[in-house]
Amino acid sequence: MNKKDNSTLDPPDRGSVLALPCHKLADHPLRLAYYHQGHLNSLTHSIRVSGLLEPILVQPLEEGSYQILNGHYRVRAVRQLRQKTILGHVYPCDPRTALIIFCTANLLTKALSALEEAMMMQGLIREGGFSLAEVGDLWGHSKSWVSRRLKLLTGLDLTVKRALDEGQLRPRLAQELARLPQGNDQSRVMALVRRLYLTKDQTAHLIDWWQEATEEERLQLEKKGKLPPTVSPRTLSVDPGHYTAELLRRSTLSVDELANFLNHLQPPFPWWPHSTYQTFMQAVQGLATLAPRKS
Repeated sequence: MNKKDNSTLDPPDRGSVLALPCHKLADHPLRLAYYHQGHLNSLTHSIRVSGLLEPILVQPLEEGSYQILNGHYRVRAVRQLRQKTILGHVYPCDPRTALIIFCTANLLTKALSALEEAMMMQGLIREGGFSLAEVGDLWGHSKSWVSRRLKLLTGLDLTVKRALDEGQLRPRLAQELARLPQGNDQSRVMALVRRLYLTKDQTAHLIDWWQEATEEERLQLEKKGKLPPTVSPRTLSVDPGHYTAELLRRSTLSVDELANFLNHLQPPFPWWPHSTYQTFMQAVQGLATLAPRKS
């Protein structure tokens, strides 16, 4: 006997908002286990003060449980507050529709990491039968862009994946690192990229050099931190204005996140890393000396 397709049904509870037991909520299988602590802390504080403003979206499973389609952070925050229930829209649907809802709903409500996007794309292709072109249409990108995103799942070492998902490494740099074998080489080159603030083009040139270099040459580079001539910024058409703007954008996001986190705490902070604070202050003072002065 053929199973009925839930998407053709219109049960009374479709779209209804219910108080769902938190212990009966299951994560979507395409959801990464990692949670950005800054965003989670801010959301938890907001729910504690103002309550849950937007119900989550779930589909019903067997035995009275539910699968989260949108709202994993909200569920995590409510659990941290030890609340037993959370408001949620219940939407019965077939597996393919559930995949589309999970992907599109998260695209609209949260800035996804590159790995989160790649996990969603992989699920759409493997479980939903989507083509690369169809996945690209959902994201507004080409097939080749989708292929490069998928490469992040299969071509990166776990250490590099972690750095990428925590926002410590840009996707375009991670795509270049995926050209190296997984393991020590990727981690070593990533350390150089972050230490020397390399651009995508510089990273590509560095990887070309790394693949041809001897181990002694690599060790010397790591020790001295001086780029080979073929990787030097002077040999590349780098736009200083664009590069500076990108570094400032990333720095501003980090400072905003830090300020938002500290705003919910009471000073003094005995756990504040003194050496890191000093480095931060030195960077601020250095920027102040570069700022144009009024005559």
